[in-house]
Amino acid sequence: MTGTGGSGPIGGSGGSTGGSGGGVGGTGGMAGGDGGAPGGSGGGSAGSGGGSAGSGGNTGGTDGGPVITPDGGPGDNGDTPPPRPLNVTAAKMRLSHNFRAKTADPGVSFNDNDEVATVDPRSAKMMGKLILPFGGLGTNNGITGPAGDFLVGRGFHVLGIAAFQNYDVLIGDPDFYGDARRSVFEGKKYTNKNEFANINLTPSDGVAMRVKMALTYLHKMFPTEDWGYFLNADGSVRWSDVAFTGQSHGASNAPRFAKLVRAWRVVSFSGPRENECNSTNSASCNGVVTAKWLTEPSATPIERFYAVTGNQDPQHPQHLFAFYKMMYVGQPVNVSTGAPFSNSHRIIANGGHQWYCDEGGNKALCNYLFGVTPENLNGVP
Repeated sequence: MTGTGGSGPIGGSGGSTGGSGGGVGGTGGMAGGDGGAPGGSGGGSAGSGGGSAGSGGNTGGTDGGPVITPDGGPGDNGDTPPPRPLNVTAAKMRLSHNFRAKTADPGVSFNDNDEVATVDPRSAKMMGKLILPFGGLGTNNGITGPAGDFLVGRGFHVLGIAAFQNYDVLIGDPDFYGDARRSVFEGKKYTNKNEFANINLTPSDGVAMRVKMALTYLHKMFPTEDWGYFLNADGSVRWSDVAFTGQSHGASNAPRFAKLVRAWRVVSFSGPRENECNSTNSASCNGVVTAKWLTEPSATPIERFYAVTGNQDPQHPQHLFAFYKMMYVGQPVNVSTGAPFSNSHRIIANGGHQWYCDEGGNKALCNYLFGVTPENLNGVP
């Protein structure tokens, strides 16, 4: 059951505003990998934490978001405040909606696959944060994934966008990794290599515009769920209340997209990868083929990036090297240390290539990664 009635993309007022903050968390479930990888497991890498990278000129905005500067803000002002309070008045139950990308945007011309939106007003506190999950290689439809299923019962809105992910980034080209993922996010052509040689993307085929159009559609159709809260007064997406998350191929999408717009949070499971390091001693891998985007200026501050890698994952050395190159906060910490995991954003799990988010052994980890507030830690019944 859902609410009825019409309203504009950001209509409504009143209600309670969302929060953020510390927390602890977990997840599980298997998912597909992306491409081949050399073996490897074991210990952590050297590395350093610290602030976000970047200097130089502005980064061009997308049709779904503002022009951003290297320090992350629209202009130099940091996060964009919501124009009004969150106002969720829908029935106290889990509410889910499936629709085609073209239903939300008639301009879609490529990868017209299913999208999914879900929210649960039974949560003790509605967070006022939007989760965008992305799956493994070949997952072209929108998903909630184990992370989305975990978080919807903890006060988050979850939106699975149909993103083109049926391409191989492992072609030994440091530019292609980032150019391909940017093409998918913005719906613009930044590369003509491999699968992108014969694809003509438009903004309506990119993730950024699809988020905007899905939110507009959902708020019109289901206004009591207040999907329009995540739109600014001018109808653009307020990325600073959005979290990118993903597993495997999607685990690299999440931080790549967050380099382009200022996000609230980034959480990668079994990734990011984007390099050919074969050693868990990350400092020894400088000089291997590595995506240029890993060290590019970021719209999102680096202290908002989190990632989990399994020590039995064949891609484990590449994940550690990506953490190292991007300067994720802290040193690699094994999940067995328990929350708050030495406040590190580089977590090593005892397992393989999977989502580490579930109601079982990864519960505390997943709550931590997504900053779940104390009243929401146990989710809804």
